[in-house]
Amino acid sequence: MYLSLVFILLISFAGAMLESASLQNVKNYRRADMTRAVESIFAEYQKELWEVYGIFALEGSYETGSYSEELLKERLAYYGASGMNQEITRIQLLTDQGASAFYEQVTAYMENKYGLDKVKKLVGQTDTWKAGEEALQNYERDGAKTEQELQELLSQKEEFPEEENPLSHVAKLKSMPLVDLIMPKGRVMSKKSITLSEMVSHRKRNQGYGDFSDVAGSGSTISKLLFGEYVLEHFKMASDSLQSGNGNYNSGEFVSGNSANEDFSDGNRGDMAGDGSLDYELEYILEGHASDRENLETVASKLLMVRFVPDYAYIQTDPEKKAEAEAAALTLCTVIGLPELAEGAAQGILLAWAYGEAIMDIRTLISGGKVPLVKNAEDWKLSLSGLMQLGSAGENVAADSGKDMESGLAYREYLRMLLFLKSQDEVGMRTLDMVEQNLKIRYGQTFFRADACISRVEFHSTCNLRRGIMYDFPTYFGYN
Repeated sequence: MYLSLVFILLISFAGAMLESASLQNVKNYRRADMTRAVESIFAEYQKELWEVYGIFALEGSYETGSYSEELLKERLAYYGASGMNQEITRIQLLTDQGASAFYEQVTAYMENKYGLDKVKKLVGQTDTWKAGEEALQNYERDGAKTEQELQELLSQKEEFPEEENPLSHVAKLKSMPLVDLIMPKGRVMSKKSITLSEMVSHRKRNQGYGDFSDVAGSGSTISKLLFGEYVLEHFKMASDSLQSGNGNYNSGEFVSGNSANEDFSDGNRGDMAGDGSLDYELEYILEGHASDRENLETVASKLLMVRFVPDYAYIQTDPEKKAEAEAAALTLCTVIGLPELAEGAAQGILLAWAYGEAIMDIRTLISGGKVPLVKNAEDWKLSLSGLMQLGSAGENVAADSGKDMESGLAYREYLRMLLFLKSQDEVGMRTLDMVEQNLKIRYGQTFFRADACISRVEFHSTCNLRRGIMYDFPTYFGYN
């Protein structure tokens, strides 16, 4: 009797173990079916987005232009995950949280492409960039008094003779559009524009949901620098559309030259093939205006201040230029019988002279040349007499205005600084604007929408194993 009970217990235990193993085996099969289906779905990434921009994303409209999560569920069934109830518990699009998924993929792509050693040497410059921004803000605040004094002198220009009057001439320069002053001879301003309301950064977007903080990366100085290099590598800037200099952008073909810095190449500029929505893409990413002209104007105005501060600081230390300005001021003030204004007028002339030199600096940068951060007498381009010609119809100023100085920084290097100082959200979303526009216009992907591109997703699957035994489990997939 005792042995019979033991035997029955052993048989029951063995049966339970077999049932448990069988159920576990069925569970494993269902998980494998789901994993295989999810991986098959995400193997259908948007090909042009990867080939041109190095970004993986599942195009959630399947080339219909209409994003739908039901399409994902249909593809799951197609790839063998049928017979299960599927629920999407969290999903992330490239545009969610200020394009954070896009930003992460870009930095991972650039790190894999170049490593960190090269970008680390830029880290030491970031403190200088931040300090420069703070110094510029301080100058704008503390220099208000000097600017007011200059304006008061300019307001008296009717009393000064119009000819050979730097104060009067600079007043005219300041009333002119800056882009017209910085355009090199023979260069035509782009007239391209876009409709901002159609851009992904402005329109109503599809939104993902759920928290991916457990798998998402975090921002850092390194990631901002890597993203900046990505933007510099993949998008056009104003200095690219030259007939000579460091680069050439003709008929949609970029020919790299000296503009490729020693750390990062100009990369695969295949994304520049054909016409785009804008010619000055980098300037758009920085400023976000509707037209090339507006974006270049805003970038140029920032660079003007970036250059004006060191130019003005230098000219204050140059005894020859100070003496020339004082002589010109004394002449002007003597003519109107107010020699006591000579000291203030001299400062005004120095300000005006530095302003003109800063214009020449931006012109040099746009032309593909370099400008030193801190100048000396040899680097200074604009004479006081040349200032009087600047902006005039018959201008013939500084024949070497595009001279490439070995110790200077190029336009792209100044833009690198401006990119770093911009917020991640702004730069990320505007970059996606350009990605979307370029894929539509240059590569014929008219259906493409950045806010339909899936980067991460987690499914919750429920299935009936047998005899009413239900099993539910999650499946996660992310490109980054």
